[in-house]
Amino acid sequence: MTTKSNKTFLIFTLFYIYFTMALFDSAKGNFIPFFIEEFRINNTVISLILSLSTLGNIIGSFLGGQFCEKYGHKTVYLIGSVTSTIGVLIAPFTQNIFMLGFFYFIYGIGRQFLCIGIDSMIPILSVGFESILMNITHFMFGLGSFAGQNSYGKLLSQGTSWRTIYLYIGIFFIATVVLTAIIKVPKIQLTNDKASNKKDLYKNPLIYMFVTALTFGLLAESVIQTWFISYMRESYSLSPADASTYASMFFLLFALGRLFGGFIINKTGNCKGLKIFLFSGALCLTAGLQLKQDGLILVAASGLFISIIFPTMMVIISSAFKQNSSFAIGLIVTISNILYVVLFNITGALNDLLGTYAAFYAAPASVTGCLIAMIFISRKIKTVDL
Repeated sequence: MTTKSNKTFLIFTLFYIYFTMALFDSAKGNFIPFFIEEFRINNTVISLILSLSTLGNIIGSFLGGQFCEKYGHKTVYLIGSVTSTIGVLIAPFTQNIFMLGFFYFIYGIGRQFLCIGIDSMIPILSVGFESILMNITHFMFGLGSFAGQNSYGKLLSQGTSWRTIYLYIGIFFIATVVLTAIIKVPKIQLTNDKASNKKDLYKNPLIYMFVTALTFGLLAESVIQTWFISYMRESYSLSPADASTYASMFFLLFALGRLFGGFIINKTGNCKGLKIFLFSGALCLTAGLQLKQDGLILVAASGLFISIIFPTMMVIISSAFKQNSSFAIGLIVTISNILYVVLFNITGALNDLLGTYAAFYAAPASVTGCLIAMIFISRKIKTVDL
């Protein structure tokens, strides 16, 4: 095991990685109107291009979980940081939609290596308070998203190019390569029993219940993060700066939800707490859409409730599959991303066919789908202390 100082530095590095990934991930919502105008494409094509990032995620998820157990987390962090940094540094030099899709694809592979490595390491570093540390770790993602949203709208309004902004983000990513190269990571020893149990996971119905819940959870986050600004600008003619203000509010509450949500979840229990948050998020989104422009504040407020979906599910999955947790997380995330990319492309097409207002109902529908799946999961594992 690592010393206390090594463990502290490792946790700091994992925090920084999530913060930095959020700077990149949160930018696309602001940049989509510029992509559409510059490359003369529609929302359907944008969805397909962004889906290449998810294709990268699928590859990264599938390989990341196996690499964690075969080569160790340190190797996974190095592969992830180098690959994602390459993707980000290509972005400023994008001249066409093919390059646009290519850098998203490369970034997606590296990003998911990092996510799998981090999400499977946190329960090991935080025995007894997994929900708290997992949500605090993902709070850094929310904090990075808020910092990005708070900056991008202003920079774009001042005439700063999206390419220049990506160049700034690339500097943060270069630091992740340095940090992952020098951190010391504990080695996890696998037994032969653990290796033999991998095949059984494919037959376990609980895996596919988690896949359903996570697919809807990913879709809910992505619909809001990707289309919220387009929804506000196209439906209510908000300026980039005004739309960015509501988006910043969403990401701020998203960050706060992850910061404090872990403590609440730790008190209520993971499954019960997540279901309460999901119900509240679905209510906020539905009411916000019904109230139209007056309800934008409620849509933004939903960030507080949907923020804990992913980190809390990672804790539940790790608890449900204590053996081969890295492999189980990788398997579930891989299948979920495959389903998610199909559904996400449908939402892009719906934006073109029905308009941004009607298509945005995919957000509350996804949260509701996640809630229903979690109800079945909690019944399945009710005998386990989660």
